[in-house]
Amino acid sequence: MKKMAALVLSIVLAALTLSCAALGEETKFVTIQEWLEAKGACGDCMLLLKIQEVLNPVLAVGADETGTINLYSGGENSLILEFGNEERMLTGYWIVIGNPRYNEYEGTIEMADWTLLRMIPNLE
Repeated sequence: MKKMAALVLSIVLAALTLSCAALGEETKFVTIQEWLEAKGACGDCMLLLKIQEVLNPVLAVGADETGTINLYSGGENSLILEFGNEERMLTGYWIVIGNPRYNEYEGTIEMADWTLLRMIPNLE
């Protein structure tokens, strides 16, 4: 099953890379660590994150190979993605997001006002 999940993620990343190349050379994938070091000023960027934990319907913890970050769904310029409710939880899902805004909320850094580009169900 893990091989299947890796294959599906590889195909999705390849497709996204090709579509980004068609859109322009400025769009790039970054990691959480790179995004944090740039304080969100990474230009036109995308991140591939696994939803590690749902904290409430509009707040979750996203992870990649470099760390974790709070994901705030909602805000002035973004569509609200409900991370969980009584019927469905998105824990374990993979998401590709674009251009998150660096936001400090009560001493914690979070990604806000991002665009959901792709969502891949938990394959485990």
